[in-house]
Formats: sequence, C-alpha cells, structure tokens
Amino acid sequence: MRPPKIHRNVTLERMVLDFWQFLRSQRVVTRRRGPRFERSRRFVEIDLTYRCNLQCANCNRSCTQAPSKLDLTTAQVAAFIDQSIAAGSRWERIRLLGGEPTLHRDFFAILDQLMTYRQAHRPMMRLVVCTNGSGSRVRKVLSRLPKGVEVKNTFKNGSQRLFRPFNSAPADSPLFRLSDFSAGCRILNDCGLGATPLGYYPCAIAGGIDRIFGFGLGRKTLPSADDSMRDQLAVFCPLCGHFGFSWPTKKAKISPVWAAAYRRTRFSRPTLTQLSSSAGPETS
Repeated sequence: MRPPKIHRNVTLERMVLDFWQFLRSQRVVTRRRGPRFERSRRFVEIDLTYRCNLQCANCNRSCTQAPSKLDLTTAQVAAFIDQSIAAGSRWERIRLLGGEPTLHRDFFAILDQLMTYRQAHRPMMRLVVCTNGSGSRVRKVLSRLPKGVEVKNTFKNGSQRLFRPFNSAPADSPLFRLSDFSAGCRILNDCGLGATPLGYYPCAIAGGIDRIFGFGLGRKTLPSADDSMRDQLAVFCPLCGHFGFSWPTKKAKISPVWAAAYRRTRFSRPTLTQLSSSAGPETS
C-alpha cells in the first residue's frame, strides 16, 4: 500500500510561479495588460474555525499569533448554500479549512449540509477537508469521514516546516513600491472565494487578515458574479506575505505593520460584524 502523499506549501515550481507573479503585478505591466488574476467563480474555501491544535510559525490565519475560538455557524453555512442556489452558482470545489476544521464542534453537521447541497445541485462538485492530520482527536474525525469526501492532509507534527513568511507585509518593503496590489495573486485562482465567519473575501486568507486588523470589509452575503472584489485586494494584499515573491523560512518573521496589529489585538480585539446567517439584513 502506498504511503499517503504529503501536501507541501513550498516547492520549486511554486517559487518560480511566485517570482513571475511578482513581475506580472508591477503597475507598469498591469496598466498595459490588465490584472492577470480574477477572484474565482469556480472554487470556494470555507474557514470553519480559527481554533487549531498546532502552533505553526507564519500561520496565515494567525491561529498561533493571535489565538481565537471564532467559528462559522451551521446557520451561516445554510445561508451560503441558500445564496449559492439562488445565484445559480456552479461551484466545482469546496474546501473546508481553519484553523483545523475537524475541531469545529458541528463539523459533521456542516459536512452533512454541504453533502446534501452537492447531491441535490452539484453532484460532480468536489468536497475537500484540508487538515494538519495531527493528534488523536483529529485522526478520529478523519477516520469517520463519509465516502465521497476528499482529504488534503499536510501530516504536520511539532516540527516547523518551510513556509512563506506570511507576516512580512509587502507594505513594509520597498521591493513592492511599484506593485499593483489590486491585481491579486494566484491564490485567487488556485484556492477560490473565501467564506469566513466575518464575511466573504476574494480569498480566505484575507478574512484572516481582517480578523486581526479590524477593517470589517467582508461582504455579508455572497458576492454577485460581476463583483471583482478588487477593493478588498487593494487593502489586504499589501499586508499579505503571499503577494509576490518572498524567500521561505522556518522562523517567524513579523514586519512592523503586523507587529503593531498583534500588539493591538492583545489589548483590544477588534469588534467586527460577522457573516450574515440569512439572506436578509446583516447580523452582528
């Protein structure tokens, strides 16, 4: 029997693509050729929770840097499904992430909601659980996954792996002074629309950034097909170490804008309006 394939965030191919992305996102290029990346109408990543059982440096949801028990509710998942049906969305893949998604207390209830949606409306849609695969509790949940649910497992443990320095904000580096941040990056295409407890974003990473900085910019209902969400990209990409090229590391690297944001969260966490649990008025 083949050993399970370990998903890695850093590969030579990805580094080459990141360098090309950095060149392609320069303002002089995007003015002539337009942005290369668009927010996805095919894929969705749902951040179920910001709880995590590991403490990885450079966590791009800040689960280590600023722990939180913020969860997505079953009512919010139901609203996402209802709005997807009403909009005629044709999702090809939905991924469940966190944090560690299997730590959500209603994990199987949410899984049932999405499987029912798939069966009735998108039978060919892939449903993927993205997990660190670490610890008996997580492995127990994974062992109970129903047939037809895929697993993307990083098989992490206590040792730190190479990772992109997420907390090295491009806004703090002169290297990015000519970049067009509203152009986004390949995460938009590869990963998809982000559905988080705080709203919808062009990628789920942006929702994790908003949790720390408190802009409150998440769309509270499913964005329409003609919503490019570039207003959000212009705000969040300057703060995201995944934008453009940066050298992988195993050590925590935190640039000044992030250091200041984490200091603020220690004393006063931002109060943000959460994702609507209905298609009607927004709820706090």
